[in-house]
Amino acid sequence: MTLKNHSITSSEREGLTWAKVSRFLSLPFQPSRLSTYLAAKRFDEVPLNTLLQDGIKGVLIDADGTIGPHHTRDIDASILAHIQKMLQQGLQVAIYTNAAEDRFQPLEKLGVKVVKNVPPKPARAGFEIAMKEFLGLNDPFKICMIGDNYITDGGAIDAGMRFIYIQPIIGNEPFIHALTRYLAYLCARIYGKIPQSH
Repeated sequence: MTLKNHSITSSEREGLTWAKVSRFLSLPFQPSRLSTYLAAKRFDEVPLNTLLQDGIKGVLIDADGTIGPHHTRDIDASILAHIQKMLQQGLQVAIYTNAAEDRFQPLEKLGVKVVKNVPPKPARAGFEIAMKEFLGLNDPFKICMIGDNYITDGGAIDAGMRFIYIQPIIGNEPFIHALTRYLAYLCARIYGKIPQSH
């Protein structure tokens, strides 16, 4: 699968896709698709020692709701510092967002890749291309996806990766996006799939 085949605009990626709809509808009936590796209140509270002890080699990071509010262009100093620590510890790091990809220059300067021209989350193919072509890794169990949304970011679970849930940073986002994200989170809570936050 080549990158050229997946040139999709950010508005198309953010809109409804069959992968998003089918994953959302399946979650109440397939609780294993909600299995959460770790949970944290904020991105910069993700415990790097735990990742390293558990053999994590690569980290995919969602943007909107995870490292800032919806469509943010400002990245907090504490977020930059935490990502820098990840890189210093030898982790491969990439941003994987369904929204605009042209706003992460401060991260790119640190050596973070921005996943581009792949199928939108939660499509399994997108996670696989992100792992191989942007992290340079081949074992999904050594990858974790950090995000705030069990529908999109949680698609990493279907790809064999580990999912780290972050409480959403609320911003100016479409109501339907916030509602479906919350319903999927409730589903994970009801099934006891979210470990205690660090």
